[in-house]
Amino acid sequence: MGSLAALVKVQAYGAFGIGRLLHSRDARERGRLVISVLGAILLAVLIVANAWSVASALVHIGATDALPSIAVAAVSLGCAVTTFIKANGLLFGFKDFDLVVTMPVPLWQVVVSRVAPLYGMGLATSLVMGAPIMERYIAAVGAPAATVAVAAVVLVLAPLIPIALALALSFCVAWVASRTPFAKGVFSALGALATVALVIGISAASRQAGDSTVMGGEAFATLGRAMGRAMGLVWPPAAWAAKALAGDAVMFCLYAGGSIVLAWVALGVLTHELLGMNALLSSGAAARFGLASSGHTRDLAHAPRTPLVALTLKELRLWVGTPIYFVNTAVGPALTIVIAIVAAVLGPGAVAGTMGVSKSGGEELAKVATLMLPWALAFCTAMTSISASSVSLEGSSRWVMQTAPVADAIIVRSKMALNLALTCAASLVAGLVVAFCFARGPLEALLCVVAPLSGGAISSCLGVFVDVKRPRFDWSSEYEPVKRSTSVLITVGVGMAVVLAGGTLTLGAGGVGAGVAWALVVLVVAALLKRSAERTSLADR
Repeated sequence: MGSLAALVKVQAYGAFGIGRLLHSRDARERGRLVISVLGAILLAVLIVANAWSVASALVHIGATDALPSIAVAAVSLGCAVTTFIKANGLLFGFKDFDLVVTMPVPLWQVVVSRVAPLYGMGLATSLVMGAPIMERYIAAVGAPAATVAVAAVVLVLAPLIPIALALALSFCVAWVASRTPFAKGVFSALGALATVALVIGISAASRQAGDSTVMGGEAFATLGRAMGRAMGLVWPPAAWAAKALAGDAVMFCLYAGGSIVLAWVALGVLTHELLGMNALLSSGAAARFGLASSGHTRDLAHAPRTPLVALTLKELRLWVGTPIYFVNTAVGPALTIVIAIVAAVLGPGAVAGTMGVSKSGGEELAKVATLMLPWALAFCTAMTSISASSVSLEGSSRWVMQTAPVADAIIVRSKMALNLALTCAASLVAGLVVAFCFARGPLEALLCVVAPLSGGAISSCLGVFVDVKRPRFDWSSEYEPVKRSTSVLITVGVGMAVVLAGGTLTLGAGGVGAGVAWALVVLVVAALLKRSAERTSLADR
C-alpha cells in the first residue's frame, strides 16, 4: 500500500498545485501560486456565504424541507462538472500513458490514485456548497445528534454517484469526439440548447409562481418546496438523502449502498478496461485524422491562405482540440446568445414576476432589468478569455512560433483574432436581438450592441497583452495556463470591473448616454492595448 500512498500524493500535488508551490525556486512563480491559492480561498468563502444566505432565505419563507434535496443536487452538479472536465487528460488519453501503466505497481493503484483527486475535489465541493445548506437545515429543524451524523454521511457520500456517472459520460464524449471531426462543435451547440431549455423552464416556473393566486411569502414557500421536489425527480439520490434525514432507514441504506456500490463498480471497470478504453480513443483519433485528410476537406486544407488567416485557424484547432481550454472559454459566447434569447422570450416583466413584486414596483424593476441587460451580455463576453492563455499554451513548442517566417505582430494578432471573432459574433447577434425586443430609442439600441462588444474587446486585447508580456511556458498540463495563470486572473478581474462600472454609470445620473460613453472608452483602451501587444517581441526574456 506504500506505492498507492505515493501515487495518490503525486497526483494530489499535481492536481492542486502543491508540488509547484513546495519545490519552485522562482519567487515570481511562488507568488503567482500563492495568489491563486488566496483567490481559491476567497472564491470558496463567497460560495459558502452565498449558499448559506440562499438557505437562510428558504428557511425564512418556510421551504426548510427542500434544503436537503437542494444541497445534494447542488453538490452532485458541481462534482459532475469538475469530473467531466478533468477526466479527459487524467484518466483518458493522458500524457505518458504507456509509461504510467507499465510502472511496477498494480493497475488498480494507478486508477485509484487518479480518481482520488476527483473525489477530493468532490468532497471540497460538498463541504463548500452542501455543508452551509445542511447547517441551516439542522439549525431550523432542531435536529438531534443522529440526524447530524446522517447529514455528515450524506455529504461525504454525495460525490460518489455523480463522479461515477460523469466518468462514463466523459469517456463516451471523448470516444465520439475521437471519431467525429466536428463533434466538439455539435456538443457545444447541444449544451447551449440544453442551457436555454433549462433557463426557460426555471424562469417560466418562477414566473408562474409569482403570478399565482398565492400571495407574498407563501408564493416563495410554494416555489421553494416545488424546487425541492423537482430536485428529487431530476436527481433521485437527492430525494433519498432528504428522506434519510427525515428518519427513513431504508432510504438511508439505499443512498449509502447505491453510492458505494456504483463507485466500486466504476473503479472495477476502469481497472479492468483502462487499457482497452484508451486504445479505443487512440484508434478513433487515427480514424478521424484519415477522414479529415480526405476529399474536399483536404482540398480546403491546401487552399492558399494569408499568414493571419492560417495562424488564426491554427489557434482555432488548438482551442477546439484542447478540452480544458475549450470547456472553460466556450461558455461565454454561448451564454451571451442564451441570455438574449431567454430575455426575448420571457420579457423584462419576468424578473418582477419571479420576485413577486407588485405591479407598480414591477414596472420600475423591468426598466432597471432592461438597462442592465446589455451589461449582462458584456459580462459573458468579458469572461471569454481565450487570448489570455494563448501565448503560454505554446509551451515547449514556442520555438516554432518564435522562428516562424512572419512578423511577431501577425502572430500576436492571430491570437486576438479568434477571441474577437467569437465574442464579436456573439455580441452582434445577442445585441441586435436585445435591441429589437427592448430598446426604447436609438441610444438604448446602441448600448445593447456596444456594451457586449466592449466586454469582448477588453477580454481579447488585455488577455493577449498580459500573456505576451509575462508568458508562462513551463507548465506540465494545459490546466495551469488556462485556469491558474496570472493573465487569466487579471483579464477576468478587469472584465468584471469594466462591467460593474458600466452598469453603475448606466443606472446613475448619466443614464444610457454615460453607459454608451463608457463602452466607447473601453473600446479605445482595448485598441491601445492591442497596438502595444503587437509591438512586443515573442523572444524569450
